[in-house]
Amino acid sequence: MSEEQVRRYANGRGFHPQTLERWMGWDQPAKDALLRLALGLKLGENHLRDLMDWLEEIALRDQTEIAEVLVRKSITEIESDPRLGRADKLKRIKEEIRRLRFPRLVQVEDSIRVRIGELKLHPQIRISVPPGLEGGRLNVEFSALSADEFQAVIAKLADAAGKDALREIFRLLGGDRQMARSTASK
Repeated sequence: MSEEQVRRYANGRGFHPQTLERWMGWDQPAKDALLRLALGLKLGENHLRDLMDWLEEIALRDQTEIAEVLVRKSITEIESDPRLGRADKLKRIKEEIRRLRFPRLVQVEDSIRVRIGELKLHPQIRISVPPGLEGGRLNVEFSALSADEFQAVIAKLADAAGKDALREIFRLLGGDRQMARSTASK
């Protein structure tokens, strides 16, 4: 691929000149790898900038080349999966690169997901945490069709409140929140 193709792509999508110049500052293999991804996923400027930020940070931290990050099996498998549409590929590739960029934060998020599963809550009760553990809060959502069902759900939540898994979730959100924030800002 050529620098002209990168310029044509960026200009055709209306990218800000600073974004284009940043991209042009990359070595040729990195430019080509990102262009291949951009063409396949029809990346807009905001998604491209997010990826550029994370890729540059990964390359710096891991002392590797950006092109090497983009040809990892975990990314190329998503990129070439014929079952996935463009939007799903983009979402999964961004998530995979985010996972590479913030491994400690992802580890905490994964630990929280495991602990949520250990609570064995009824399907009508959903517990989640915000992306990036932002705010360190646990979100609880449930539905009920009647006052009796509402009371039954509350009882299930009260039961979950006494479980070690819930205490561990809050420990991860609280105690590891500082670590997660410092990791996310890196």
